[in-house]
Amino acid sequence: MNLLLLDPAEVVGDEAVLGSGDRRARHIRQVLRATVGQRLRAGMTRGATGEAEVLSLEPEVRLRLDLTGPAAAPPAVDLVVAVPRPKALSRLVQTAAAFGVGRIDLVNAWRVDKSYFESPRLVPEALVADARLGCEQGATTWLPDIAVHRLFMPFLAAAGWPTGAALAVAHPRGESLLEEVVAPGSAGPIVLAVGPEGGWIDRELASLAALGFRAVRLGAAILRADTAVTALLAQIDLLRRMAI
Repeated sequence: MNLLLLDPAEVVGDEAVLGSGDRRARHIRQVLRATVGQRLRAGMTRGATGEAEVLSLEPEVRLRLDLTGPAAAPPAVDLVVAVPRPKALSRLVQTAAAFGVGRIDLVNAWRVDKSYFESPRLVPEALVADARLGCEQGATTWLPDIAVHRLFMPFLAAAGWPTGAALAVAHPRGESLLEEVVAPGSAGPIVLAVGPEGGWIDRELASLAALGFRAVRLGAAILRADTAVTALLAQIDLLRRMAI
């Protein structure tokens, strides 16, 4: 936990209390081995960052907050991801949140196993929990919005992309490299679509192309969905830091 993430409802004045059974309280005591008076890096969900001074550790963790850093800006990258295997889903959400994405839309696709939608990892509480873990790892306060869509075509018909966004769909045989769609040094909005393990079918690719998505490849390797998301976000982070 590189950032103690707190919700506004947990804060009264400049103090917050974490119950003895709270996951973050256990981490502070058992993993960080914090002591009274120690200052921890902290932030408010989608808000300011700063420090939290430990006032007490037993029976509950009581903290005094000093959050004077700027609030997190909404990330410029959104994800559309075909629902992966349940074991990979948690890794994907945590990684995306750690990098900092504004939104994750988990969608159905022809090659998505329909049993995935019955996984307990896909319930809203589990998705939010994974996103929080990712934010804590990446030290970002922006908790992404996450939605699940069982019907792909109605999702595309209703979706509205940010104005001027670069639209890219990952495909191992994409006609473009990522840097040809996301210009080096660009700071504009981006929407990335990542398919299931078996890939998008031609109809799905055509539907995305009709909306302006360009098929991009990262290189010669064919990656699993969660690995592809990691590689895409890492390359975008690098591209944004490069001068044109």
